[in-house]
Amino acid sequence: MIWEYLHIVLVIFYALWLGAILFLFLKKSNKTHNKLSTILHAIAWVTLLVYIIVLWVQIDRPPLKTMAETRLWYSFFVSLITWLIYLKTRSKPLYILGFIMSFIFLLVDIIHPEYINTELMPALQSPWFIPHVIIYMMSYAILASAWITTIFGLYNTYKFKASDTKNINLSMDLVYPGFALLSLGMIMGAFWAKIAWSDYWTWDAKETWALLTWLLYLFCIHLHKSFPQKKKALLFLLALSFIVLIITWLGIRYFPSGMSSVHVYG
Repeated sequence: MIWEYLHIVLVIFYALWLGAILFLFLKKSNKTHNKLSTILHAIAWVTLLVYIIVLWVQIDRPPLKTMAETRLWYSFFVSLITWLIYLKTRSKPLYILGFIMSFIFLLVDIIHPEYINTELMPALQSPWFIPHVIIYMMSYAILASAWITTIFGLYNTYKFKASDTKNINLSMDLVYPGFALLSLGMIMGAFWAKIAWSDYWTWDAKETWALLTWLLYLFCIHLHKSFPQKKKALLFLLALSFIVLIITWLGIRYFPSGMSSVHVYG
C-alpha cells in the first residue's frame, strides 16, 4: 500500500522545500539562487502531487474520505499557495511559516495514520463529493495564509504601537478569494446533501459550525469595507475566524454533537 511510503515522501518533499529556503537565505543570494529555490519548491510540490495521484489510482477512489486524506490535500494546497504568495510578496517569514504548517499536517498523518477503506459509502458516491472537498481544502489553505499574515499584523501592531496596514491588506487580499471558495464549497455541499440525505440543510453540527465560519469571514469583509479605521478589531476577528475554521474542520468530531454527525466518514 502506497500509504506506507508516506514517510519517504515527507522526507523528500521537505528536504527539497528546506533546500529552497536555504537558497533564499544565502548571505549573497542572487537571481540564480532564487531560480534554484523556485525549481526545488516546484519539484517538491510535484512530488506530493504524484503521490496523491498514485494513492488515488491504488485505492480506486478519490483520497478525500478520511481526515488523513484531507490533510494530504491541505499540505498540497498550502505548499502551492505559500509559494505563489512568496513569489508576489517575497515575504520569507510567511514562506517559512507555510513550510511549518504544511510539515505539521503531514507529520500528523504519519503519527496518526488512518486505515484506508477503498470503498465509498453511498453518501460519498456523488458527483458533488470531489469538487466540494477540494474547493474547501483550497479555501482553507488560502485562509490559513491569511491567518499567518494576520498574526504578523497583530505582532507588528503591538510592537510598534501602530496598525500594520501592509499585512492587513495582504490578509484581506487572501480573505476575498478564500471566502469566495468557502461560499462555493458550501453551495456544493448543499446540493450534495440534497442527493445524499434528501435535504439541502439539516443543521448538523458540522453544517452549523461551517455556517458560523462563513458568517465570521463575511463580518470581516464588511468590517474591512465599512469601517476601515477599525484595523485592530479586524485583525482580532480574522484570527478568531480561522480558529473557528479549524474547529469546523478538525475539532467538531471530538464534540459530543459531532460524534453523531453525518459528516464523520472515517
